[in-house]
Amino acid sequence: MPVRTLLTCEDFEKLAPQLGVCELVDGEVTELSPAGMPQGHVTMCIASLLFDFVGRRHLGWVMGNETGIHVSRKKQRSRGADVLFISYKRLPEGKLKKGFLTVPPELIVEVLGEEDTWPRVQEKVRDYHEFGVDMVWVADPDNATVKILPRGGTPQTVGPEGEIDGGEILPGFRVPVAKLFGRQLA
Repeated sequence: MPVRTLLTCEDFEKLAPQLGVCELVDGEVTELSPAGMPQGHVTMCIASLLFDFVGRRHLGWVMGNETGIHVSRKKQRSRGADVLFISYKRLPEGKLKKGFLTVPPELIVEVLGEEDTWPRVQEKVRDYHEFGVDMVWVADPDNATVKILPRGGTPQTVGPEGEIDGGEILPGFRVPVAKLFGRQLA
């Protein structure tokens, strides 16, 4: 029987630069596939829209590129977010420290990739909510929908003809869902 090496969140953070795209789940390294073109494109579209909105209003930080977050030291789980927003209230303005986030962002956006399964994404969303993330959006490039998953609230799905807004987290942010997917409206 093979011996498993379990890591702590801190060990994982130190090793992560040599490991490539991965997460830590229950102390075990879980490899992730690099983004395919649809996932990469949609991630950039969403990040750009959020970055522009947040920057113009001086609200906080927008991060992407599988930003590392220690979501549970008890379970030894570190996740990578496709896109996130964290206010200056939670992570003050100034020079960012090196390393993973240890404070929950207000919003995380996950963009489904070719290898993603819904049970795996649901587990990640549960981790985010248990950590204290207020809102998770799951964008699906295949059907241009966004599943809105508020912590403790009722999920809803918005289709390509609808609009998504930032609610209390990003008041005033409102954009057609089609634009999140890089599609021009007629």
